[in-house]
Amino acid sequence: MVTQDLLLEHIDSWPARQKKAEQEQTERYGPRYAQYRQQYELAGRFEYEPAFPLYLMLEQTYLCNLRCPMCIQGLPVERVQFTPNEPRMSWELFQRIVLEGEEQACPSIALHVNDEPLLVKDLPERIAFTIEHGFMDVFMTTNGVLFTEDKVRQVIDAGVTHILFSVDAATKETYDKIRIGGDYEKVLNAIEMVRRYRESRNSTLPLIRASFVQSSLNQHETASFIEKFSELVDYVEIQGFTHYYDKTTHLVPQGVGSVTDFTCNEPWRKLIVRADGTVAPCCSFYGYEIVLGNVLTSPLIKLFNSRRMKMMRSDFRQGIYRSRVCESCSQSFYKPVV
Repeated sequence: MVTQDLLLEHIDSWPARQKKAEQEQTERYGPRYAQYRQQYELAGRFEYEPAFPLYLMLEQTYLCNLRCPMCIQGLPVERVQFTPNEPRMSWELFQRIVLEGEEQACPSIALHVNDEPLLVKDLPERIAFTIEHGFMDVFMTTNGVLFTEDKVRQVIDAGVTHILFSVDAATKETYDKIRIGGDYEKVLNAIEMVRRYRESRNSTLPLIRASFVQSSLNQHETASFIEKFSELVDYVEIQGFTHYYDKTTHLVPQGVGSVTDFTCNEPWRKLIVRADGTVAPCCSFYGYEIVLGNVLTSPLIKLFNSRRMKMMRSDFRQGIYRSRVCESCSQSFYKPVV
């Protein structure tokens, strides 16, 4: 049994609002929530192998309103190459996945992969459906540009627990070089709308994150990003850069080397389901090339426990990356310098 004390010890160093949100979730869901958080950490250290993913990521639509140069959406050839057979995950497929997750007591879900979830018209209904069927944590990553007051109210009222803003810049000048097609002021306004509406509900949820993928375009703003957004959101995350083969090597941060002690725990924690039901083991752009099967013909539990996934977990624990795809990914990551 995982106790609440164990969870609180684990989160002791977290920012205050994150810590409070975790405590409230533990009080709401009891031992199940504490167990999920403990298992998630253990799986990340290769010390616990779940029978079913602890985290599902669903690509609601393979569409985005931006064309960021470091993203698959900003690479015209690759964007077309990996376009799924269905451009949008149907409600029937979404239900099927969520209900299997409920049957297996899956604790967390993300309504995004490499797409913009605010392009999904019934996103609030989908969020609410996951909450109704036992998911305790519901994440959405967004560029924030499409948020309006109404959309903010709808997704928060539906029960989303984490809104993760991808920003990547401390100034409009740098933002415009990275977030092609975006609007920096709209993003700042969206963050403020989320904060304001959350406060009106007297709630700690959803938690708000601002992320910064460090690249050659923005690394000079790392410190200023932390300083600025630490005042605006609950927590800031500076993320390392992974180049996609030779397509984005020009964006590798200057003065850093690729990580030689690279480790990947993705197949230990999660599965990714694309809009057409295709299942992949990770949310990396490289992951699109590793097709485990399709949820329309094989349940997720079978794919997660397939021979291929078990071999990947065993290999990754030892730092072995057999496939060309995984080997390329393992040699492409640059740890952020803060």
